[in-house]
Amino acid sequence: MLRNRRIGFTLIELLVVIAIIAVLIALLVPAVQKVREAAARTQSVNNCKQLSLAVHGFHDTYKRVPPQWNSPEPTQTKIASLSFWILPYVEQTPLYNRGMAYSGTYPHDDASIRSAVIPIFLDPRDFTINNGIATGDWAASNYASNHYVFGRPGVNWMSKKSLVSIRDGTSNTIAFAQKYGRCGNEGSLWAHGDWNWPWMAVYAINGGNPNPPQSSPTQAACQSNGTQAFTVGGSVVGLCDGSVRMVNTNVSLLSWQYATDPDDGQLGGNDF
Repeated sequence: MLRNRRIGFTLIELLVVIAIIAVLIALLVPAVQKVREAAARTQSVNNCKQLSLAVHGFHDTYKRVPPQWNSPEPTQTKIASLSFWILPYVEQTPLYNRGMAYSGTYPHDDASIRSAVIPIFLDPRDFTINNGIATGDWAASNYASNHYVFGRPGVNWMSKKSLVSIRDGTSNTIAFAQKYGRCGNEGSLWAHGDWNWPWMAVYAINGGNPNPPQSSPTQAACQSNGTQAFTVGGSVVGLCDGSVRMVNTNVSLLSWQYATDPDDGQLGGNDF
């Protein structure tokens, strides 16, 4: 007489299978996380590069770099941020045209302008913002422009500098450095103007914070008048020649300042 064959698994067999699955998950999760981190870092590097190249596009048109906060020409009736003026060079011409068509002097007074989330302005690793918004209806930018290049420290917000006039060379001078979208109770808004420095997408070593990027601080410990590295691996920095590099947060104070000042006659040290 034939016996019925056993169907299914024993408890021990199930436990073995579960253990194998747990081991595989433990091995795969870190690998997936590393892939995601690498993709986010690559995206940030690409964004920063596009912004630096957008400055070149503006320069080709106006023969000088865009203003930090001003009108690019005396005949221009609008006053806006650097981020606004480079919109046509980062495939945002419709938004630029809308701002130029606005009846007032300041395009950011149009809520549809200041609240526009521009993907190229954002680092996908920024945990301080909500869907690209830093506060209220103001969209963020994670790339702070260097006031020493685009403005005149202690004078005004418009340098009128040409790239060829950068004494230290475009490959040795920072154009953009990373910044959290929200630092403490302040932040980095791409459309914001000069009435409140801590809310601008700007950094300035003469603006009360000459220090290199903070190493992945908490939002509460973030310094809104400086720059931040999103990981301990370093900060993404775009140079005036259109290249991008990772700068270690242990870079010396002097090297950071040399790389920020375009005309001090000093090149970044070996640690930059």
